[in-house]
Amino acid sequence: MAKNTRRGASRGPARKKTPQRQVPGWVWLFTGLMVGLFVAFLFHLGKTQIEQGSSTGVTNNDKPAKTKAEPKPGPKNESGDDSPKFDFYAVLPKMEVIVPQNETDSGSHTTSKPDATKKPTTTRKPEAGTRNSNEKYLLQAGSFRRNEDADRRRAELILKGFEANIQSVNLDSGDSWHRVMIGPYNNLNAMHRAQDQLASNGIETLPIKMKK
Repeated sequence: MAKNTRRGASRGPARKKTPQRQVPGWVWLFTGLMVGLFVAFLFHLGKTQIEQGSSTGVTNNDKPAKTKAEPKPGPKNESGDDSPKFDFYAVLPKMEVIVPQNETDSGSHTTSKPDATKKPTTTRKPEAGTRNSNEKYLLQAGSFRRNEDADRRRAELILKGFEANIQSVNLDSGDSWHRVMIGPYNNLNAMHRAQDQLASNGIETLPIKMKK
């Protein structure tokens, strides 16, 4: 038998190794350039925003701050204020007149110093007891718009030992006033003593004489 002298005849053809593809250098260069440009753009954008913000702040600081305008005082609300509203010369009835400060129980008045060049004139003094005993005198310790304020003043006077009453008066305009009255007194001396005592306690009063 003839022997096959060729060795390795059964082996197949050898496979060729495929060479690996390499990325061209210009691709890496282009990619790096784009990344650098993008980073530079972000940096420039952030810097621009910071500069704009700082310039805006400086501009706002340069402007003078607007001072808040003080509100103009409006008309006082006589009925809405919490403080007591009273008027000593308000709502005096026609039957009452204010007693002059220089009037005394004897009927004499304070007079000015007579001129030396003129002859002194004698004045006839009123006889004692000629004053009408029917005259009554009152002290008004306030005229309030709110009854609560008048009642508070009345309670204060009662605690100080005075007999006080509240007299309400309705005006034609529709307003109501509440007067705190002390008395009546039969003579001016008694009324003045009470007025001085009230003044020493810090309470202002208005002397009133009742007409017939």
